[in-house]
Amino acid sequence: MKKYDIIVIGSGCGMIVVEAAAKKGWRAALVEDSHIGGTCLNTGCVPSKMIISPADAINEIARSKRLGVNASVDSIDFKKIVERAITTVIGYRNKLKRSVQRMEGVDLYEGVAKFTSDYVIDIAGEQITAPRIVIACGTHPFVPDKSMIGKEGFFTSDNLLNIKKLPERLIIAGGGYIACEYAHLFSSFGTQVVVLEKGDRLLDREETEVSRLVEKALGNSVEIYTQTKLEGVRKEGAEWIVNTVSIENGITNELRTGRVLMALGRSSNAESLNLHNTSVETDRKGFIIVDSYLETAVPGIYAIGDVNGKHMFRHAADYEAEIAFQNMLLADTKGSKKIKANYMAMPRAIFTRPQVAGVGLTESEAKKICNATSKTTYYNETVKGEAMQEREGFVKAICNCDNGQILGCHIAGPQASVLIQEVVNVMANNGTASAIKRCVHIHPALTEIVTLAFSKF
Repeated sequence: MKKYDIIVIGSGCGMIVVEAAAKKGWRAALVEDSHIGGTCLNTGCVPSKMIISPADAINEIARSKRLGVNASVDSIDFKKIVERAITTVIGYRNKLKRSVQRMEGVDLYEGVAKFTSDYVIDIAGEQITAPRIVIACGTHPFVPDKSMIGKEGFFTSDNLLNIKKLPERLIIAGGGYIACEYAHLFSSFGTQVVVLEKGDRLLDREETEVSRLVEKALGNSVEIYTQTKLEGVRKEGAEWIVNTVSIENGITNELRTGRVLMALGRSSNAESLNLHNTSVETDRKGFIIVDSYLETAVPGIYAIGDVNGKHMFRHAADYEAEIAFQNMLLADTKGSKKIKANYMAMPRAIFTRPQVAGVGLTESEAKKICNATSKTTYYNETVKGEAMQEREGFVKAICNCDNGQILGCHIAGPQASVLIQEVVNVMANNGTASAIKRCVHIHPALTEIVTLAFSKF
């Protein structure tokens, strides 16, 4: 049995731990059962944003008419768009694998990790052990009927890049981040898109105003059915039959399409690890339970990234990787206090139509814990917003009335993912609304929307 100082399961955010361990001089084992780089590189952030960017460009061309610019899109080379994304992913993946192979003291195991006891892992019959283990094996798309996986025309975010030809019609089951991003993408390219959401609104974790604006913007080119339960999906010949029922009135409906995309959330990959052979605990959904230091019930074993179910964003996973490694170092130092993960200033962004970003609490969440209030500023309240003729985008700021502490911020509109960063930086330093107001902002620029929202407190 090979002995290591640390074993890392998963090469997404797990790579941060591996690199840190190598610099420390630890002997490390990296176990990966799929393509190196994790979900973000291979099927998530990187490829999706590469094909969403052309969709954004198409919408900018359409929006330019309000500025007096009469432009149009002559054609869309969908095959080229997808091929560019695939080529980029493969290039990054190969570069990452070469860097791992060059790391001194790091061994790469390509296979499925299975625990045989707390600190012993088996990979295809070979056993390895270490006093420190980081589980970063991520998640996979939830599919109600796994027999559908692999059938022609049935897609999840994992195999969406296999679409070589732009579909004429696409039904998307789900109304969350992934569903809204791909509804924006395919409808922009001219596909007839239908979105089915069980809840009463899309993006139900966001502020209601954000959800309504996204529904309105997407609704111009997407059929959106909320309070609609998916009853069944089956294939008949070249078509998929999707049966639904209205939660509101019980009316059933049958939809037909050549392509179906399941975007109903994600399931933990921890199920493949044989955790029943360990004392590591999982919740009822299969996500690994960790404490505020990201450590499991077994000392020295940490779970980071999507597999712990806390915040399913790559930047959140990278943050957790750094916290977990620091806590491993501190565990070796007597008297040192470990670092707690703090998610108060953890941002998120949704690259749909319009772009959405947020950080911190919603208004209803904030009001449950303190004397909180909100102020909203629309893009066209600033010179730049008016110049862009942006009539509906907004920034919603949430603060504690008693001390001005920033509790949250929610943005829907152009460059939302960029505008949110200023608020994130201030929140990370326990800042108040006045901290933003004191800063000089370029005039005229979109950043004035943020300072105007917080200047209302």
